[in-house]
Amino acid sequence: MRKAVYMALILSVALNLLLVAAIANQGFKFPKAEALKDIKNPGTYGPPESETIEGDATISAKDVTLQNTLITGNLYLTPGVEGGTVELRQVEVRGELVITGGDFSLNLADCTLAKISVQEAGAVRILATGSTRVADVLAAAAGTLEESLGEGAPGFINVQISTSQEVVLAGDFEKILLRDGEGRVQFKKGTAVSIELLESAQESRLSFTEEVQVENLEICAMASLTGRGRVGAVDLNAPGLVVLEGEIGEVYCRAEGIFLELQGGSIQSLLVPELEHATSIALAEETRVEEMELKGRTGVTGKGTIGTVAISHDGVTLDQKPDKVIIPPNLVAMVAGEEYQGKPEPEPEPPVKPEPPKPVVTIKKIAKVDLLMVGKTASRVVAAEPGGTALTVTSSNTKVAAVSLSGNSVIVTGKGSGKATITIKGTKSGHTSGTATFEVTVKGPMDVKSFKVVEGLSLGKKLVQVVLYADNPAPYKVTVAGVKLAYEPDGGYFYGEVLEADAKQGNVKVSQ
Repeated sequence: MRKAVYMALILSVALNLLLVAAIANQGFKFPKAEALKDIKNPGTYGPPESETIEGDATISAKDVTLQNTLITGNLYLTPGVEGGTVELRQVEVRGELVITGGDFSLNLADCTLAKISVQEAGAVRILATGSTRVADVLAAAAGTLEESLGEGAPGFINVQISTSQEVVLAGDFEKILLRDGEGRVQFKKGTAVSIELLESAQESRLSFTEEVQVENLEICAMASLTGRGRVGAVDLNAPGLVVLEGEIGEVYCRAEGIFLELQGGSIQSLLVPELEHATSIALAEETRVEEMELKGRTGVTGKGTIGTVAISHDGVTLDQKPDKVIIPPNLVAMVAGEEYQGKPEPEPEPPVKPEPPKPVVTIKKIAKVDLLMVGKTASRVVAAEPGGTALTVTSSNTKVAAVSLSGNSVIVTGKGSGKATITIKGTKSGHTSGTATFEVTVKGPMDVKSFKVVEGLSLGKKLVQVVLYADNPAPYKVTVAGVKLAYEPDGGYFYGEVLEADAKQGNVKVSQ
């Protein structure tokens, strides 16, 4: 019996080994990199860890995710991806990512790509996220380049556009180059260090929103820029019509035969150098140029406004009347329909020898009068230098304190409760006048000299004690919040109980 059991166990193990071998022979193995070179069905491809594909690879199906893969050659996205989504996660392509299929979304998450080439196809939306870096993009068809990157990630660096179809941008770019055709670029959000339109990109149209900022824009063909974006500097290097709109720092007209239309916004400075042929500038009504420097023959038309214009050529005409015109005396320009000629600089007046500074009358500091009763007087001695200084004295409030002089003494008479500032001025021929001030505080007999609050005998009440400035306070009546206080002749004060909330000096009323 035991022998039979042993034999059964041996047969079971042998059968399992045969089954594993059969499965292995049928191809149930982990996919190798070679299996990823031609993806034709939807799904997720790529190992948990990094894998290398030597040579090229192709994705010909929509709704595909490729991850953790290094492709040493090119990666092709064919028309089979149309209408779906392709996502690359931690994928590096050392060759080119060539897109021949359109109308789909390509998501790049933490990828490194040397170049993306969007060839003639329907529009494709390419979104770069995480730490993605794409060195170059060639857009030969409609599409969208959009960034949603982590901090410090480079995203799309250089973009070349070679199509008359619309290309939409949203991100931060180093350089954008329009190479061929009537390019249409809609820049929705972000920044660019430089944008260049080559001569072959005739009649290209750029549109910048107010969320766009470009450092340098070089235009070498007839083109138009619309929107409310901000541009640091615009170089115009081609003849013909150029339309500009937005908030622009500097415009430099470098080429012959430029016709510049400014359709709205503002320009900080506009320069026309000395050129053989005339430059024409049209300012729309809502356009403002802060500074113009016209060194060549220039005609400026339209209803826009100009801050300052500097003219150094006799062939300049302006429809507008600038805020300021700078022109040499030997030149004549037409400004607002009239001849405008520079005026010769007036002869400089001989310098005026400054008079030596005058000595100053000084008055020593005078002590304030802390307390002066109404009807009483106080005096302060005035010490002024040099000798022979004439003194005058004034009061800022004669209803509080009146003042007069007696020799070099100031006599102050209390008139009413309050404060006043007394000013003494000293004058002497050949000297700069000097002043000194002091304050006077005047009190009347009915003013409160002191107010004390102690615990009362009744619940919720306080005992208050009021002392007046009067020498004899007995004839006066004192109330606190309507409560009449009793007079204590021995102490010379008024006292009584009032509600705790009313025990404040501001509630004291004194009458006769």
